[in-house]
Amino acid sequence: MIEFSVCIETAFTEDGGDFPERVRAAAASGFKAVEIWDWWTKPLPELRHALRDTGTTLHTLCVEDWRDKCRLGDAAAREQFVERVQRSAATALELGTPNLVVLPGDRLDAVDEQIQHDRLVEALDAAATAIAGSGLTLLLEVVNREFEGPSALVQDSRTAIDLLRRLGRPDVRFLYDRYHAILNAEPLGWAVAANMDMVGHVQAADVPGRHEFGTGTVDWANELKWLGDAGYRGFVGIEAIPLRSSRQLLAQARLLVAKPRWADGQA
Repeated sequence: MIEFSVCIETAFTEDGGDFPERVRAAAASGFKAVEIWDWWTKPLPELRHALRDTGTTLHTLCVEDWRDKCRLGDAAAREQFVERVQRSAATALELGTPNLVVLPGDRLDAVDEQIQHDRLVEALDAAATAIAGSGLTLLLEVVNREFEGPSALVQDSRTAIDLLRRLGRPDVRFLYDRYHAILNAEPLGWAVAANMDMVGHVQAADVPGRHEFGTGTVDWANELKWLGDAGYRGFVGIEAIPLRSSRQLLAQARLLVAKPRWADGQA
């Protein structure tokens, strides 16, 4: 059974509450897990208390600001990247967070792409080695080429999975973000169907607009059914900017999971 987490960077903002209050609001609406981006801007003691008081898991946090990413195709960036991973790992352990999201950064125009991919694999290996034994997992995310990542070093799910296969570490896995994948014109399951063992987490939002399920053009009942049938058993992180109340997000998502396929004539 698929369950859902929610990104409190984009959801539960209606009442103007700070992040600890967003944790409490998400928990009150039924979410067992939440996600954040930049941990270093958060009131960490208060956030930790809110997580513990509500029994909520902080499922992911990001290693870097998406506007200040290390270019992992550049060997000179490796040391700084490893340091950022180590700092983020210390915070993750403090907050009980199992997953650290990492981005490969932008490509270098003057360097062969294969060389940059080799350096990316080496950087991920060095970072994972630096936090080995912590129980934490690094999640490599691919963003869309239309908005956030036109110059990204890794531009699709297949490339990411191939690189992670080369790396061969169980503590470094793929973050399958369907919002980004859809914008990249990747059909459901493309490159992922035969590699579900590499998927450490799934995130989603509707297209267009990055709003909640049902506001765009995507058949999320089919998407979620496919994930379950493919063997995925983790959280699906709702990383959406709600047009309606955030308090409706979980109930709406659960209805999609429970929706019988004959309702659309697809039984």
